[in-house]
Amino acid sequence: MDLQKADIMMRHFTTPRPVTAERIERALDRVAEIIVARGDQGEKWLPLYDYLERALRDHKAKEDRLNAARQRVKRLQS
Repeated sequence: MDLQKADIMMRHFTTPRPVTAERIERALDRVAEIIVARGDQGEKWLPLYDYLERALRDHKAKEDRLNAARQRVKRLQS
């Protein structure tokens, strides 16, 4: 097996990086750049931009719920 094929295979066996608000924000920034750079054709990228905005909103809401649960447990323990 040559090195290139091994490299491609290794990408499929590595553990995926966790989804974070920062990663979603970077993706939103990049898609926004693409939308603006492509002018009228950039409109085609809006569904992806919308998806990323929802993903960021959902991720932040989940983090808020987890923090609320942690605070509740802290109050119960004190």
